[in-house]
Amino acid sequence: MKFSYLFIAASVAALSSTAASAQTTVSNATYVNPANPGNVGTASPTETADFTIQGTVSQACVLGAGGDLNDVNFGTIGIYADATSTVENVFTSVGPANGHTRTNLAGCNTANRMTVRKGNGVDGLVNTTNTGGYDSNVFQANIPYSIAVQYTAGAVGTLVPQASISQFQVNTNEDQDFKENAAWKSGAAFRIDISDPTKALVAGTYSDTVTVELAAI
Repeated sequence: MKFSYLFIAASVAALSSTAASAQTTVSNATYVNPANPGNVGTASPTETADFTIQGTVSQACVLGAGGDLNDVNFGTIGIYADATSTVENVFTSVGPANGHTRTNLAGCNTANRMTVRKGNGVDGLVNTTNTGGYDSNVFQANIPYSIAVQYTAGAVGTLVPQASISQFQVNTNEDQDFKENAAWKSGAAFRIDISDPTKALVAGTYSDTVTVELAAI
């Protein structure tokens, strides 16, 4: 009986050893989880992004300190008034005269138009103080004048530096004139030339108001 028990135990031990040997023998394998299909979106080693910087500069024009130009006073306008004058010359102007006003500060930071306008139109300087009347065949109560305008500015659309002075003129037979310019800044001068009328001048004060306008266009 003891011998049979030992034989059966040995047989069980041999079977157990064979089964253990079969379980430790495995092959290589690769496994991919189908729930992870890959990247979402495009993977890139370089990325760029843009943003905008912006601000606004207001349109502005400047003409003269405080917006004013100095008045031009010719004082006494000379006439022939001595007894040796001829009938043709007496009380007529002794000749043309000129004066000017200027400012060191003028310009616009955008395309602009400068307009120079005479208040009395082509009549020019007008005597409004005479109330006694006159013979219009030989006397007149106005003195025509012209205005030459000088400042440094380029034409609209140009981007080149301006080394020369631009000029336009309101002639004696014009009531106004203008010039269009690119953005500019410089001094501005206005020369007034009063004419030498052929008729005699009535006594009194001759005056006019000139309007200079700078306007963005």
